[in-house]
Amino acid sequence: MVEDFPMATEEIRRAMPRTLCAVRKRRSVRDGLEAAHFLASVWEGSLLITLVYSKPIDAEEWLKEAREVCQEIGERVELVGRSKGAVARTGRDHVVETYEVGDDKRLLSYKHTEGAFSNPNRDVTIATMEFLCSCARGFGAADASLLEMYCGNGNHTCALASVFKRILAVEINPKLVDAARESCAMNGVTNAEIVLADSQNVSKRLTRGQFTDATGASVSPKDFAAVLVDPPRAGLDDDTLKLVAEFDHVLYVSCGPENFFRNFEAGMAKTHAIERFIILDHFPYTQHVEIAAYMKRVV
Repeated sequence: MVEDFPMATEEIRRAMPRTLCAVRKRRSVRDGLEAAHFLASVWEGSLLITLVYSKPIDAEEWLKEAREVCQEIGERVELVGRSKGAVARTGRDHVVETYEVGDDKRLLSYKHTEGAFSNPNRDVTIATMEFLCSCARGFGAADASLLEMYCGNGNHTCALASVFKRILAVEINPKLVDAARESCAMNGVTNAEIVLADSQNVSKRLTRGQFTDATGASVSPKDFAAVLVDPPRAGLDDDTLKLVAEFDHVLYVSCGPENFFRNFEAGMAKTHAIERFIILDHFPYTQHVEIAAYMKRVV
């Protein structure tokens, strides 16, 4: 029997046994329940719990009991019920997290949507932002533009917007694109364009000179001083790696260190040097480790 989950936030730790107790008392939220997913905001103290079912739920009956469950668990709690072909919500389907970044404790807020990826470790998320900003300032990015691949919910985009003159950010997940645009709006970022697209296709089009921005203007790799990539654990595909190798300044965040070094050896080892490198334990208590590196062209 697992009695506690000490690596989680206090909000999640308190809510777990309360959720189990509250759900057991109510048939409509109990029957067919397979899993409970927890998403918390440390800054605002809110909690979103997704209950996943193996059989269809009756949305009306589920909502009635789910609201009772929310009241029993505590304040600032919302529930989402998911079964095949049905989704029910007691309120919003996201939380908003705010980070204090840099020595000046600049506040940046982000929308973390249920069912979409968000960084699990608050302190390491801040450390990642600060590392990227420090690297960019180091190579003089104030009057330069940044191409960002795999931008997610705009975590790095908003942090780097004050460092670069312009950012063109690419993300394939529509939920994350919407979240990134909302995050930009929340943080007053007006110099970033979020593009819904596959990075591999964007890389091909940029290489061929066939990519255009929101204004219809043609865009090429020469329009950017630097590129930032934060790919899935498998690393960069061949087309994106070929594009990335064209840049003088490369920022790479990787949750698969082996694939990062494979990409480096295959695409940049002969032309770039690793100037700065950091280990970021985004996933404590697991075997996974994340790293970030800044690479500069030397040839």
